[in-house]
This record gives sequence, structure tokens and C-alpha cells, in this order.
Amino acid sequence: MSGELSYIPHPLDERRLDLGPWQAFERSLARFLQHGGYKDVKVVGGTGDGGADIVASLNGKRCLVQAKYRSSGSVGKDAVKEAYDAMWLYEAETAIAATNIRFSKEAKSFCQDKINAGFDLKLWDRDFLLQYSKELSEESAAKINLRDYQNEAVETVLNSYLDNNKKSFITLATGLGKTVIASTILSEIIKIKPEAKILVLAHMNDLVKQLEQSSWPQLMSTTHTHLWADGEKPAFEDGVTFATWQSLNSAIENGLYLKNMFDVIIVDEAHHAASPSFVKLINELNASFLFGLTATPWRGDGFSLRPIFGDPVFSMDIVEGMQKGFLADVDYKMFVDGIDWEDISSLSKQGLTVKDLNTKLLMPERDLGIIETIQNTIKEIKEPRVLVFCRSIVHAERLKNYFAQYDIPAGILHSDISRSDRFLTLTNFRNGNLSVLISIEMLNEGIDVPEVNMVVFARVTHSRRIFLQQLGRGLRLTDNKKSVIVLDFVADVRRLAAAVEINNEAKKYIGETEIIRYPDGEIVNFSSQSGSFFHEYLADMANISDLDEDSKLQFPPV
Repeated sequence: MSGELSYIPHPLDERRLDLGPWQAFERSLARFLQHGGYKDVKVVGGTGDGGADIVASLNGKRCLVQAKYRSSGSVGKDAVKEAYDAMWLYEAETAIAATNIRFSKEAKSFCQDKINAGFDLKLWDRDFLLQYSKELSEESAAKINLRDYQNEAVETVLNSYLDNNKKSFITLATGLGKTVIASTILSEIIKIKPEAKILVLAHMNDLVKQLEQSSWPQLMSTTHTHLWADGEKPAFEDGVTFATWQSLNSAIENGLYLKNMFDVIIVDEAHHAASPSFVKLINELNASFLFGLTATPWRGDGFSLRPIFGDPVFSMDIVEGMQKGFLADVDYKMFVDGIDWEDISSLSKQGLTVKDLNTKLLMPERDLGIIETIQNTIKEIKEPRVLVFCRSIVHAERLKNYFAQYDIPAGILHSDISRSDRFLTLTNFRNGNLSVLISIEMLNEGIDVPEVNMVVFARVTHSRRIFLQQLGRGLRLTDNKKSVIVLDFVADVRRLAAAVEINNEAKKYIGETEIIRYPDGEIVNFSSQSGSFFHEYLADMANISDLDEDSKLQFPPV
């Protein structure tokens, strides 16, 4: 290959087909599908994939792709048979075997036999991919049109970039579209400076992969994306690189010189960037422009992000998004009927820890009682999609069994299940075959399930950051969803405090704008007078929601 490009770049151009790596070829196939109009495109390849690397739908029919990357030779019958066999596991109507080279005569013969038998089996070889990739429109069929506030955020950051500022920072609550904002920003920077080298940094492999795929709808077909994480490195330089900071730190420690390699660095989930190693990496890379974004700008250790990214140039928290109607209308019920009001007077004179107060005041709802409440609420919802957060796999299995007693189909999502099972569980939840999805804190960062119209907290973390991330999973608006029900069974005084804080924040918008969603400021509704208890006894106790369980509470005088 010549050092100069004699062709227009596109997701599956000669460089990608020749240089790979195989993981990037697989993802480029997924992007090729999405860009051309396929829906619900998911990369599922890996251990336990059952013979499929990509699953998508076209005209309401599910198809799967088995990708085979080779440096030479041809792809044989076995690869095509893998795609064919996977049709049953993934309940697909079409199977596609795709390769960067060519298929053998045996592979073509096997495929034709299955076609003659009535199966929809296809072969996509190098010539097919090159031809049809060149015919892609520049703009993706999946491109997302931004809302007014999202456009404002994009323009604010771009103006900062054009004014030659060194850094910029936005904070945006989960559900308000920070990923599409970041993707649009990097796309616009490339339009301004086509030769710009852009790095997107995050702290986990799965999040980095999700960020790359989330960027595709906003990118032109001529912009390549690469992954530098989980053992994979970019095969060539131009385009956008998505990486974990750990991978780049390791590369530098092994002698790779990366200083000034990237013009722009975008840091997602920027609240993780305060670690010494992360800060050291950012300083070492020395990009011309540093942009950070996060849904949760506060840190438990009190460390400020401003020295790294500067003051936020655009912000919208979850309460503002809810009050202004940018998030789903929420009916939030917090169940704390276990408070013993007769003990309040005596307890207020004692030096109690958070753990003491939880033990004395709050009686956790039993699991069966939780299921009964959920079951009664589900009856009120058309096409329920219930997301339940719980504390462990054992707890999840127990809840699933309880749901089964009420004939409510439920699935479990956690990090130990296979890729194929994970895909089928999520797909069955989205299409309504499962009414309930039970998660062990797996959907906190970077994974969206917009179909959710009911969120249940079943005694999980008290962390304010995780709490708001989990709540945000149900708040995203869609064409088919405008409201969400939240049932909160968490028996922890810190969660109660966080709920009161939400209501206090909501009241600040009363009278500020002409139209607000919650005119009385009561977003969270309590099942007892717990809200009054907190206003009376704990009003002067700042940051109680961030305390650990051994922290002592000093009540004000009664």
C-alpha cells in the first residue's frame, strides 16, 4: 500500500481490511451496518458468544454477523456454519458471514445449499465490503438531532476551543445526553480541523468500548475510530482513539513517547480523573485542548476537579433536568414506614452513628413485601419494563424466584453471565418478553436501557453518585416513554437525606421559569412523615448523605 491515500476513507477501507486488528474489523462491521440503516446494532463477540459477533435488525427482522479476520488465504465452511448454527441461539432470521479476504469454494457451496433449503444466509467478502462501504452516505442513518440545551452545550465548548482555551468542562446528569454531546463536539472539531488527532479517555474497558460505539451516529463516514484498551492498539493514526488511561500509562512506562501526539483529549466520567496517575498522564500527553464531562462532579474525598478542567462552562443537574421537562416525569415513592416516632425524643439526646440510627429507626422491607408492592404497581403500567437494583447475585436470584411466584417473567444481569445470555436478556427485556430486569449495579455507568418505565431500589448502595446514576437509567425520554415510576425500599437514613436534598433543590426552581414539572417541589414522596423528621432534626447536618456508617450524628436540640 502507498503511504498516500488514493481513496476516500470509510469504516471498511483498505487500511482497516489489511491492517485490522480483528477486533476493529468486527466493530467496523457493526458501524457499517448502523451507518447504512440497520437498527439495534450490538457487538456481542467474545467468550460465550455462541457463534455471533454482531446482532442487528433490519425492517423488523433480526440478523447476526459472524466476522472472520484473516491475514491471508481464505475463510472456509466452518465459519459459515458457525453463523448458520447461531441463528437458533439468537433467534435470528438472517445470518451473515463476513471476512476481510475471500471465502473458499466449500464455504460458498455450504451457503448455497442452505439458501436452497430456504434459509437466509449471506456471504460478505472483501470485494463486497469495499464496494458497499464506498457507497455509504457521509452522514449516518443513526445520527441524533440534538435538543436546544444540548446544542448550547456543544456551542459553548466549541467556542472555548476556537478561542484557544486550554481546557473546558461540562457537568450533565445521567439521561441528559452527555455522550451525544461529546460525540458531536469531537465530530465538529474534526470538521474544523480534519487532521486533528483526538483521544477519548475513560477508566474502564467496557465503558471505552461503549463510548466508541456511541460516537458513530454523530461521525461522518470518513472518520475512523480506534480502540486502545483491553490489549488492542490502533493500527493507524488518523481519526479518533478511545482508550483507558491505564493502557496509555502502561505504554508510556514501556518507553512509548506520546507527548503532543493528540491535539484534543476528551475525558468521560471525569470525576475519576483526579487520581495521581490520571493527572500525570494528562500532563504527560500535553494536548492543546482538554475537555472533561461528568454526570457526578463531586467526589467522596472532597477533591475538586477545577484545577484539572477549570470551571464548568455548562451544567445541568438531575433536578434541573427533571423540573424543566428534559427527563421523564417521575412518580417517586420512598418506603420508610419503619420509623418509630416514639424513640425520636430519646434518640436525639444520644451520640448515634449512621449504623445505629438505621438499626433503631428503620425496619427493612422484606423481599416478599417488595415483590407484592411491585406486582401491584405493574398492573398500572402498560407494557412494563421494570429495572430492579439489588445488592448481590444471591439476592437477585431470590427476587427472581419471588417474581416467578407471581408469574412475572424476570431476568438477571451481572458480570458473570455469558455474552450471549447477556444479549438475550437485554433484548428480551427491551422487546417485552421479560417484564423485569434485575441488575447488580451493572448499569451504573455508560449502559443505557431507555425502555425502562419503572425503577426499583431494593436495598442497594447509599452512595449519592451511584444512586443518581441508577435513577438516571429510568429518566431518559423516548418516543414511547414520557414517565417513570420509582419505588425505593432502601432502609438507610443517608438515602432518606438524599431524597430530601432532591426536594430542596427542586423548590429552588419554583418561580424561576414559567413552566416547571413539579410546582410544589416534591419530586420524592414519602410513605410516612420522614421528610418532616429530617427537616426538623437534621436540617443543620450538612452532607449526611455522604457519611460512612460509623460517622456519629449530633442532633440539634429538641
